[in-house]
Amino acid sequence: MTALEIFDIVVKSLTFVSIAIAALSLWLNSRYTKRQWNFNAFTHYTKRYDDIMGSFPDAAYMLRFDLDQPIQSNEDIRLSILKYLNMTSEEYYLWRDKYLDDKVWQIWLPEIKRTLKTPLFQREWQSLKEEFQTYPEFSAFVEQVQSEMLLPNRKQRPRRWFR
Repeated sequence: MTALEIFDIVVKSLTFVSIAIAALSLWLNSRYTKRQWNFNAFTHYTKRYDDIMGSFPDAAYMLRFDLDQPIQSNEDIRLSILKYLNMTSEEYYLWRDKYLDDKVWQIWLPEIKRTLKTPLFQREWQSLKEEFQTYPEFSAFVEQVQSEMLLPNRKQRPRRWFR
């Protein structure tokens, strides 16, 4: 083997290693970027959730499971529920179109379902669903969740994480 052939093999090997390192770097950077985006989305929507829950009239959110004390509909309640539904529709879109990891969605989904199934949200959905006519996939999601059976203990009080 001549020096030129050895040099050619070394150059080709180094080129291959460089390409492999570049591909690995791109893959790792892509993974890191997606994780960072999901973290940012998680913190953003957690903050919005806290703000929306804080906007509910004092007793309304806590009484949403209590069928013995029906909450009268009013503009403050309807606006708070609309804000919640808007936020949830955005989260649903991000998850459905693969912008949001399944792991994040699975953290949120049980509470979303629990909230959408409450008598208060079921009642208000009937008047608010027209707001979502341009997003039929989300409307179908809400309808499907609300058609699922409620837990036997419908008066169960939620944990207070947001105040």
